[in-house]
Amino acid sequence: MGSFFVVVSNARTLPENDQVGRLLAFKKSSVESDPNGFLNEWTSSSSSPCTWNGISCSNGQVVELNLSSVGLGGPLHLTDLMALPTLLRVKFNGNHFYGDLSSIASSRSFEFLDLSANSFSEVLVLEPLLKSCDKIKYLIVSGKSIQGVVLKFGPSLLKLDLSKLNDLDFGTCQNLTVLNLSFNNLTSTEFPPSLANCQSLNTLNIGHNSIRMEIPSKLLVKLKSLKQLVLAHNQFFDKIPSELGQSCSTLEEVDLSGNRLTGELPSTFKLCSSLFSLNFGNNDLSGDFLHTVISSLTNLSSNALIGNVPFELCLAPSGFPLETMLLASNYLTGTVPKQLEHCRNLRKIDLSFNYLTGSIPLEIWILPNLSELVMWANNLTGEIPEGICINGGNLQTLILNNNFLSGALPQSISNCTNLVWVSLSSNRLSGEIPQGIGNLANLAILQLGNNLLTGPIPRGLGKCRNLIWQDLNSNALTGLIPLELADQAGHVNPGKVSEKQFAFVRNEGGTECKGAGGLIEFEGIREERLEILSVVHLCPSTRIYSGRTMYTFTSNGSMIYRDLSYNSLSGTIPDNLGSLNFLQVLNLGHNNLTGTIPFNFGGLKIVGVVDLSHNNLQGFIPPSLASLSFLSDLDVSNNNLSGMIPSGGRLATFSASSLQDTKSIWAFVASPFLLVAQAMNTIHPVFTITSLQLRVANERVESIKK
Repeated sequence: MGSFFVVVSNARTLPENDQVGRLLAFKKSSVESDPNGFLNEWTSSSSSPCTWNGISCSNGQVVELNLSSVGLGGPLHLTDLMALPTLLRVKFNGNHFYGDLSSIASSRSFEFLDLSANSFSEVLVLEPLLKSCDKIKYLIVSGKSIQGVVLKFGPSLLKLDLSKLNDLDFGTCQNLTVLNLSFNNLTSTEFPPSLANCQSLNTLNIGHNSIRMEIPSKLLVKLKSLKQLVLAHNQFFDKIPSELGQSCSTLEEVDLSGNRLTGELPSTFKLCSSLFSLNFGNNDLSGDFLHTVISSLTNLSSNALIGNVPFELCLAPSGFPLETMLLASNYLTGTVPKQLEHCRNLRKIDLSFNYLTGSIPLEIWILPNLSELVMWANNLTGEIPEGICINGGNLQTLILNNNFLSGALPQSISNCTNLVWVSLSSNRLSGEIPQGIGNLANLAILQLGNNLLTGPIPRGLGKCRNLIWQDLNSNALTGLIPLELADQAGHVNPGKVSEKQFAFVRNEGGTECKGAGGLIEFEGIREERLEILSVVHLCPSTRIYSGRTMYTFTSNGSMIYRDLSYNSLSGTIPDNLGSLNFLQVLNLGHNNLTGTIPFNFGGLKIVGVVDLSHNNLQGFIPPSLASLSFLSDLDVSNNNLSGMIPSGGRLATFSASSLQDTKSIWAFVASPFLLVAQAMNTIHPVFTITSLQLRVANERVESIKK
């Protein structure tokens, strides 16, 4: 049961024009923690709050309070703010506020209120809030663990995002234009009939729930203004109703993916003249609709489709405004058609997990608006051409891992300054990593493992201030580990890779496996199809985690995953790697490193895996490692270490009788960075390991345990 808080507010005793007093009263009642000092300048010595952080004024009157994502925490009370007569916009999203919002007063002003992504756990008292804020137009309370209440919506409301709410009565909602109930625990078997009252609704999103029913087409067709319909990731079953196509003249985007739909796409969808995005991936559709209804759709992924990649729509005399082609996780064969060059509006192409062969045509690389090129897990060959991002293209995502690409990485990749996710692992790429890769200021994920790359690690990678995932394992890289690889520590802020759908294949087979594992882009891929992926079978034991990426820090972060194992790196381990205080996996095993284990590794406060095995390290295991409370796998075997195993902390838990399932051991590896990660499948039999797996075989190391 949640806690309840009673705060005596002075809102009624303060004069209406005392803006400073009311804001300070709010700070006192609602802000228990301010780790970044965002509200430090909020003091009673100020005559006006208009220069304070988060405050916007007009003619000396407070009109907006913006405290988005500044790390504040406490029991949120709106009473003092609601007494400010000119305050129109209030933004509290992305903090750690809690409570139940029971402290409510009348408001003459609120028009915009965003409470999303906080720490509410009680049942929110929203009905009084809606009654008090009778002018509110935009209400957003989605986020964490918000439970359901019965609500009626008034005519002023234009946008409603009540994710996590269950029981709704739409009442008089004639002005409501946006309704978002996504990522909830809705288990309805029918839609409330009152939804038909919302005749101005243009966006309806009930995705990622547990609704089990047929698509309620008779109700949906009554929403004559609907443009965006998202029913994705529920349990809708049976056929896609033809009525939905017959009355879809206004629909622009339809997402039916991740359900249990069967049969064909009705031919009535040809009547959807405004439709530019249709996604029904991860269903069990069949039939020849790929060509018979092709001119009406752009998104089509993860069904049992066979044949070649359709390109006919790109050859229409008047052109076709195709922006997204999603054909991932099907059974398509043949080559990537060069005719796609005629679809000049293409922004994303995803042909992953098919059986495509041949090279990627140059015409694809230079599409002027292409930002996402995703074709991993095929049989593609050829080279990445020189000139990318010079002659065209605006790449943000380049994911071509698990193919047979060859040749060198083009020097022109340094011009792709919008790149966020680059995954080219498990190919046959050779040559050196271009020095200009350090120009990629937005790069968050870099995976080049399991190739034939040579030469040094570019020092410029230290300039990639958004880089959180670096995997260069299993190449032939030489030279020193650059000191610059720790330059971004304390400078990383959450970036565009957040909320990407992923699968993390974790290798649990010890020294028989190369690398710690691999991160896989997982949009539109069926879970069961991962069983045929070669990377899953390279290790005697593999566990797979799936979810959406989320950063563990709000600011001042660092690298999270670094794997440089199975190369020919030499020299000492840089001491400053210990400054990567958000690092969770550090794998430097199977190189030619010398010197000692840095004492500064005690600064890796949340590291879970440290593999320094199969090098030429000397000296002793630093006592500072005993302070690493999350450490579960420390491998220093096959070196020249000596001395005693440090006592205390996690190292003291090393015991043959202390056994845990690998799922619980490795949950922390996925969950801090990937907060929504859940173990999906164990493709190979799970084996148990000690709660701290400390491998010191072939060392002159004495255990202090008897």
